[in-house]
Amino acid sequence: MALVAGSYSAHTPFCIYNRYIMRILIRSSAIHAAGVFTLEPIAKGTLVLEYTGTRMKHDDADDLYAERPYTYLFGVGDGTTVIDGYGLAMYLNHSCEANCETEEDEDERVWIRATREIEAGEELVYDYFLYDGEGDADCHCGVRHCRGTMYSPTELKKRKRRLTAENKKKAAKKSAAAEKKAAR
Repeated sequence: MALVAGSYSAHTPFCIYNRYIMRILIRSSAIHAAGVFTLEPIAKGTLVLEYTGTRMKHDDADDLYAERPYTYLFGVGDGTTVIDGYGLAMYLNHSCEANCETEEDEDERVWIRATREIEAGEELVYDYFLYDGEGDADCHCGVRHCRGTMYSPTELKKRKRRLTAENKKKAAKKSAAAEKKAAR
């Protein structure tokens, strides 16, 4: 039986301030290091977790984590602010076939919601849809239709356009150098 925050069940073992806590845990994941797994079924549409942490300016977070290979940053609002994640939600891994999604409310609080029925024992995952960053951000979800990266399709198109423009500039410079050399 899946529980929605605020619902009642005689089988619910934990209750804090009339909100019931799902039985989930962090354990080793085949996708990446640690992941979040449910110990009970979760119904489609259930709010599972809140992505919590310290809020800071995106630029400050870039400076703070410049030398670290992994971060748990989540962009909110217009992207100039990020949440430096802590708590269970920061351990949700990326998958190109997610069973959860994120949503931001009017107070810029970020929630993880189940997008389908989730069986007990499944890892909770969402599509990161990264929109900035450096490097390839390779995806290791292993699903059949994996796109190979955690970047959003929109970001991938933007990067492809940028690369095409850079290659055109390089080709133009090379052609101009060759013409100059031939003119000598």
